Amino acid sequence: MTNYEKLLEEVRALGMDYRWANMFVKKLQKDEAAFPTDEATRQWALQRGFYPGRVALYGLTEENYRDYMPDWNYFMLHPLNHHFRKWLDKLTLKYVLNSNGCESTMPAYYLYVENNDHYTYLMDAPAHIKKDKDFLFHLLKEKGTLVMKPNSGTSGGLGFVKMELRDGQLYENNKPIDMAHYQQTISNLRNYIVTEYCYQHDELAAVWPDSECTLRIIMAKDPKEDLYTPDTWSCVLSFARFGTSVNGGASNLSSGGVGIGFDYETGKYCGQFVRYRAYCSDGNWLLPCHPDTHAELEGKELPNWPLVKQMIERVCQHITSLDYLGLDIIITEDGMKLCEINTHPAMDYAQIMCGPTLVKPQAQAFFASKNLYRFSGEDLWQAYVKCQE
Repeated sequence: MTNYEKLLEEVRALGMDYRWANMFVKKLQKDEAAFPTDEATRQWALQRGFYPGRVALYGLTEENYRDYMPDWNYFMLHPLNHHFRKWLDKLTLKYVLNSNGCESTMPAYYLYVENNDHYTYLMDAPAHIKKDKDFLFHLLKEKGTLVMKPNSGTSGGLGFVKMELRDGQLYENNKPIDMAHYQQTISNLRNYIVTEYCYQHDELAAVWPDSECTLRIIMAKDPKEDLYTPDTWSCVLSFARFGTSVNGGASNLSSGGVGIGFDYETGKYCGQFVRYRAYCSDGNWLLPCHPDTHAELEGKELPNWPLVKQMIERVCQHITSLDYLGLDIIITEDGMKLCEINTHPAMDYAQIMCGPTLVKPQAQAFFASKNLYRFSGEDLWQAYVKCQE
């Protein structure tokens, strides 16, 4: 049996960032629960830097494992961006992208609720709505739907909140609530941003209508020998996430959603839907169609993709002081909106949807430039051995 608290200490002693060490060990624990393996497989995987379940998930062999991003090395690389990563908290990002042709990529920002409950009215707060304790409710009456999300982390444990007022009925994350529940939610908003709710394109709503499809696109700055040439960017991974009937319809795979890869150059879907094994009653994480609506996407294309791709590349050039961006995007009827940009997004199940990361020359060159190969899975294995009881 693994003593995970002791393993956390060992991982931190090997130099992993404190917060990331916590995530790494928790993910390992979940992996071992979802993918029981024999001792030989466990040792083989950990010595190569992978969670043991990746052997079955990716189909790892001695011949192909070097094509896949190992979990240990990826976590040890944090942070991949330097001090400019502070640009990417959700509130700062709105200001950073408010120029140079990037303005349309961000939703309207109405309100920031401080940690001490004070309201800070943001640039898109309607001037005609009185700035008092009822501002938020009057804003909801006018807009119909609002997004309330933590500026960083999952402040207060609420996470993402979709608040609606339709025909006099309040809804929170698609479930009807009363005024008392609404007031309770509002009273727990701290370090929260209230923004416009962005509606997905009708073609995406046909796949799953109860929550918005979000794209996850990871972009990396290409290494260059001539320090004075303009920066260029390459796509590392690109996939679309759809909600399901599991857990209220959230699109995140960790909450029960499904994902499917697509080709960054063409916007064409490729492969099957993927979901976390924890949500697979039959143990099969590959699905030929959406589990609820039975929509099939293989061979079809994302709507508005040429415009979306153009805007992604404009954003990368605008914030080119950063090296690595995990963009979360909603495709709308007339373009796109950025939900947020992550500085070190997860890559686990993405390598099923999109294929192995390190077979792409640009991705391999980028991670090599960040010294991916200076970390050894043997260190992870030795730490793991010390924590067996």
